[in-house]
Amino acid sequence: MVRLWSVPLAALALGSLALGGPAMAAGAARHAGTARHAATQTARSHAFAPGGLFEPAPGTHPTKVDGRVINYSNNWSGYAVTGSTFTTATAAWTQNAITCTSGDGQTDMSPWVGIDGFSSSTVEQTGSSGDCNGSSPDYYAWYEMYPANVIIINKTVKPGDKFTGTVTHTSGTKYTLLLKDLTQGWTNSVTKSLKADDNSAEAVMEMAANHLTRFGTDPFTGFTVDGQSPQLPQVRRAERHGPSKPPPGAAGSRCRAVTPAPHDQVR
Repeated sequence: MVRLWSVPLAALALGSLALGGPAMAAGAARHAGTARHAATQTARSHAFAPGGLFEPAPGTHPTKVDGRVINYSNNWSGYAVTGSTFTTATAAWTQNAITCTSGDGQTDMSPWVGIDGFSSSTVEQTGSSGDCNGSSPDYYAWYEMYPANVIIINKTVKPGDKFTGTVTHTSGTKYTLLLKDLTQGWTNSVTKSLKADDNSAEAVMEMAANHLTRFGTDPFTGFTVDGQSPQLPQVRRAERHGPSKPPPGAAGSRCRAVTPAPHDQVR
């Protein structure tokens, strides 16, 4: 049986646009393109390369529930703001402590902030990850100008670290990706070039593996776009439902993205 995992939106203190609890879970038929294994060696070896485009779940269609538009996805959970062009996306989150056991195999949870990717072919993004390779946990930070490969930031990340991230289209094809680990006291800022549409802005919990790392509560505590809380008609909340690891023979589970009502709560 599919289990619903959720967090009350009101607990995140974002007014009417609190970020929904991303109950992401395994997709048993998840294709290899999203669970992209890192192609290059970095200072540390990581099982998966986080980042990438929103993936609609095969065989699903947008629906409405209580006036909210719902889209299902294989890999995203969080908010995607659409309906205009955007310059800056900022999010705050905690890199939760993760639980790894020998029977879990390889798992991933990757909170990030960025621009594009919901309905375009690029994503400009930066975030952190908690991966399991069996019983061994792995925490790290990264940025990506998708479709270019993810770049691992060679800085210390520990469970419980508090992050703020901002992605800004500065001019022309230039984007600045800023990530701060407020707990460890480091900042990573890079400016990269990419021709992109700027037609969505996101705060997303992504799963870059076949299974989601068990992580506890929703990591996000804030999300603004162009300095303001996004207006309700523009926002789609992506939320993944199901167990953190499907039982044998299960077909997997799906994300859903909805346009929330004021003070909406996931139940």
